[in-house]
Amino acid sequence: MAATSASHDAAGVGITAAATVAAGSHVLEVEGYSKTKAAFRVGESIESGEFQVGGHSWLFRFYPSGEDVGDADWVVVFLRLDCTACACWHQEIKAWFSFALLSGHDGERADESMMTRQHTFDRWKHRRTGGGKFVETKLLESPRYLKDGSLRIRCDVTVVREFRPDQATTAVRIPTAPSPDLSRDLGGLLAGGQVGGDVTFEVGGELFTAHRCVLAARSSVLAAELFGAPRNDGGGAASSRIRIDDMEPGVFKALLRFIYTDASPEMEEGCDKVGMARSLLAAAERYDMERLKLICADMLCSYVDASTAATSLQLAKKHGCRRLEEACVRFLRDLLAGVDP
Repeated sequence: MAATSASHDAAGVGITAAATVAAGSHVLEVEGYSKTKAAFRVGESIESGEFQVGGHSWLFRFYPSGEDVGDADWVVVFLRLDCTACACWHQEIKAWFSFALLSGHDGERADESMMTRQHTFDRWKHRRTGGGKFVETKLLESPRYLKDGSLRIRCDVTVVREFRPDQATTAVRIPTAPSPDLSRDLGGLLAGGQVGGDVTFEVGGELFTAHRCVLAARSSVLAAELFGAPRNDGGGAASSRIRIDDMEPGVFKALLRFIYTDASPEMEEGCDKVGMARSLLAAAERYDMERLKLICADMLCSYVDASTAATSLQLAKKHGCRRLEEACVRFLRDLLAGVDP
């Protein structure tokens, strides 16, 4: 029965101007684990060798039969800060630590940590150690962890060193993630419709080339039209050219742009914004695009006046736009309230 130790200490790594981190690991090998388990009573432990991490001395204790009678069926481990071997009498040491069993044919691969803790260590006895129940003893009977009867436990320690004004540190600038570019890329795909375009719409004498998969992903109605059964008039899934007779080219262009970019409709200078919003709302209803429908209804709410209220109210009732309906009713009620009898 014997125990051997090996350590690995990584150099401190700069994180920010506020703190640095040092990390290291230590492996304890227990030869003849079965005999060790039988020989050690509850509360008796094997102590690892000392190892250095972050300028501090550490060791850990391994209790094969548990630390007390309440955990006799468990292997217990405790990491300890050795204050007698380093100048930490007046310091609080913040550290993360984990314990894992080494497995595999070569005994070097660590299973996912079975214990991971954060602890503030200092010289006081009750804060000098951290740990507890590690793994049930029956699990260690598996040949997965015993190699030639030996057991290996690895402890990983990460120490956070607090920043001091007199210490020179170099901040690591982490760049912010760029803004999403999916809508921009799809918008470019629409602009260059000939690249991969597989369906053409004829609207008011103008041709618009698009991509079936994009359209189908954005509209259940278009998905049915483009990938459903062929229609008798030549449209549908079997056709690469579809004619739309009851929509203005400008409205269809705005509809396509929204499908590809999810951006609010752009109103060209001098265009009839109210008329465009109404037509686009009807198109959104037709192709089951609820978000576009709500956007158009909100736009129309901004243009409710004496000349638009009645027509917009009729449109709101037809397409189920409650907010627009309420805005029109409120305007008309206030308008009538202000008329002298």
